[in-house]
Amino acid sequence: MVKLHLKRLSSPRTWPIKKKTLTFIARPNPGPHKLEHQIPITVFLRDLVSLVTTSKEVKQILHNKDCFVDGVICHDNKRPVGLMDVVSLPKASEFYRLLISKKNMLYAVKVSEKESQMKVCKIANKTSLKKGLQQLNATDGRNFLVKDAKKYSVGDSVQIELGSQKIIAHFPLVKGAQILLTSGKYVGQEGVLDSVDHSTAFIKIGDSTITTLKKFAFVVGTSKSVITL
Repeated sequence: MVKLHLKRLSSPRTWPIKKKTLTFIARPNPGPHKLEHQIPITVFLRDLVSLVTTSKEVKQILHNKDCFVDGVICHDNKRPVGLMDVVSLPKASEFYRLLISKKNMLYAVKVSEKESQMKVCKIANKTSLKKGLQQLNATDGRNFLVKDAKKYSVGDSVQIELGSQKIIAHFPLVKGAQILLTSGKYVGQEGVLDSVDHSTAFIKIGDSTITTLKKFAFVVGTSKSVITL
């Protein structure tokens, strides 16, 4: 059974919060991301981007329908914001994307209003459906129906338009792809994919080539990243 509370001292190390102020902190509702790769909207607005100072102010923003997560109105103050998710506050002209730093800490990067309307999703699985349709299952819980599933592979990324949920670009996990590492020893670093050998990925970062697990590689573009890092 999932606990309804979370102590600050027990919160994930990826959360950039003070551990020894208050005893408890909001626990995000269950979502598609791992706990260390997601954070409740209350903590996001109060601690990451400092747009409010109390959880009461967060609830007021949500009550007024002024906050959107991936283009959908956010009503719940424990709604999880996961890695690569976009938080928008149109009335305040504030738009952010949640990323992870080289210190393995979640942080919010400010993006333009145009960029806030799209998102990059990583393909975690492929499922066969009736009538010859194939379903792409993304790491953020999204599913996409496609007819030409052969061109997509697990580990690839797709760029989607948040309003229509349509796939507008496909970034395969191949040599030359732009990579952001989301876990492991080299978390938060950007590089270019050199090769893949089964579960191992070789990535060029500057003048050196590092070895990491393939599952840690998140493709964010072909010749360059399509998102602000």
